[in-house]
Amino acid sequence: MKSVTAILFILFVFTTIAAFGYSTLKNKQHLQLCDAFREKFGFLPGGITIAQAGGIFLTFQKDLFFFFPLIVRKGSFIVRDMESEHYDFIKDLPNEMIKWLKVKFLLLFIAIIFFISFLIFDLLIFKS
Repeated sequence: MKSVTAILFILFVFTTIAAFGYSTLKNKQHLQLCDAFREKFGFLPGGITIAQAGGIFLTFQKDLFFFFPLIVRKGSFIVRDMESEHYDFIKDLPNEMIKWLKVKFLLLFIAIIFFISFLIFDLLIFKS
């Protein structure tokens, strides 16, 4: 039964590497998204600028500002401090401009699921 945990761990590592690799490959689209926001509002939020300086360690953090409006309702806890105009701008972006962002976070989500599954199987099921 240890093979199940090994497979889950390998899948976790593979999807994590895929998520970070995909993020690196799509950095140009991130910059285009930032340029569109800057062009519309005249600035880029400080959190994005700080996260961009963090390199690969903050590769997902730099896109959360753009990702959250795509998955939650306006006024939700996660976007409560976001200006309404910013939320609407991001929500109204064409799918071609944000599709990569959805794929990026889907890969991260799958990696997290594999990791949680690995922990459940390794720590709870096979240890009892």
